[in-house]
Amino acid sequence: MADGSIRFERGLSSPNEVFGDGGKAFPHYRPVLEEMERMGLEEWGKRTRRAHGWLLEEQRELGMDPDDGIHPTDYVPRVLSAADWAVLERGLTQRMLAVNEWLRRLEAGKDEVVPEKVVESSTLFDASIPTRFGDVPNRQMGFDIVAAEGGAGGWDYLVIEDNAKMPVGIEPMSLLRARTPGVLPESYAALGVRSLEGLMERFGEVVRAASPYPDPTVAILSTGPKDQYYLDHKVFAKELGAILAERHEVELDRNGYLLHKESGRRIDVIYERIEDGRIYDDIPGLIDSQARGLIHAVFAPNLGIADDKGVYPFIPEMIRTYLAEEPVLNNVETYSLAVEEERRYVMDHFDELVVKSRSGWGGKDVLIAPEESGEEIEEFRKKVEENPVEYVAQEMIDFSTHVLCETGEEGFILRDAHADYRIHTLAPDAQSVEVVPGAMTRVAAPGSRLVNVSSGGKMKDTWVLASR
Repeated sequence: MADGSIRFERGLSSPNEVFGDGGKAFPHYRPVLEEMERMGLEEWGKRTRRAHGWLLEEQRELGMDPDDGIHPTDYVPRVLSAADWAVLERGLTQRMLAVNEWLRRLEAGKDEVVPEKVVESSTLFDASIPTRFGDVPNRQMGFDIVAAEGGAGGWDYLVIEDNAKMPVGIEPMSLLRARTPGVLPESYAALGVRSLEGLMERFGEVVRAASPYPDPTVAILSTGPKDQYYLDHKVFAKELGAILAERHEVELDRNGYLLHKESGRRIDVIYERIEDGRIYDDIPGLIDSQARGLIHAVFAPNLGIADDKGVYPFIPEMIRTYLAEEPVLNNVETYSLAVEEERRYVMDHFDELVVKSRSGWGGKDVLIAPEESGEEIEEFRKKVEENPVEYVAQEMIDFSTHVLCETGEEGFILRDAHADYRIHTLAPDAQSVEVVPGAMTRVAAPGSRLVNVSSGGKMKDTWVLASR
């Protein structure tokens, strides 16, 4: 039988979530590691290949050509204790409530928290177009969170980004959970993992709640098979019973309603998450239709302002101002180059910081200065000097690592790699927030801090424990 021994190879100085300083596994990971040891390499290979084959078959059933590059996955799950989850749940609930209240006030012209120059300089907000966010501006948000070593051997959780505009994660999370229990069924059962059963159905209910109609027609708008999120589009459309259409397949009628050309059906709710552009650029009259309430958009025009990394530093103050509470979760120390004093500090400490475009996404237009060459730092500095208000900077943090699993002749090799959480919150109404009890964990390529799949990272399932 193949050797099932496990060797942890530490290559980074950051704290690891699976193994302590002496290389001993933390208690809540022992059931996973023991099951891997019992099954050995041969059985592990069979199970992971079966899981991967399931995804390819799912793509075939959805009419897609299988692509091995979609959703690159590591099958050693991330395990999150019930106590830690309770902290994250409280913190993200207050964060989403505060952001939605800020957006309602911004629409009404009563923003008391974010400086006007930050909003005015945002490429994600266009004051020349009508803004209608409604009672629930954000129905879906994804929060990127990292764990840093805290006191008494625990973890401090820090929010590094807020994703209000088309966040990826719900569909991949559902696909991951459909596969990982089949790879590690004994430890999944033994640990008492909180279920994600019914996630897509609940997600669909929240999306349909954007319309006042009892049974609205929902359209998932896509740029087609070449979009990196096309599998997500297909899965969501299938699970929700929604129309899946490319943007040229819909049009406005003379009354301002949006129609699906092929079926002739009137669309009540649009859900668009694509790589580039937006449907409003292709159908300009749609902005007016949305403002008039003839069409409801899960991601309304100008909603991206809540995604702006220049707005992010002010969210703790939104919580204090609108909820009269102290934030449960902290931000990473962040400097806005739209503020002169902070800009001077950043330019004086440029080679010590992480510098990001305010409107960037997917790991694009980011400089992790301490890990780059002097030439790359200077090149990025010149770009920032040309348009400083478009950038923010953050202090480097020593956030945790998880593991990436490799197999060799002598057994399993687990290498440490930086990881974050993408945790999703849903808002079915203005007073309620539901935090999905799981996460899409993203793990960077070894030696990198960029966890995005587009930057070479992998995804893994996150098991939230019910009682540990």
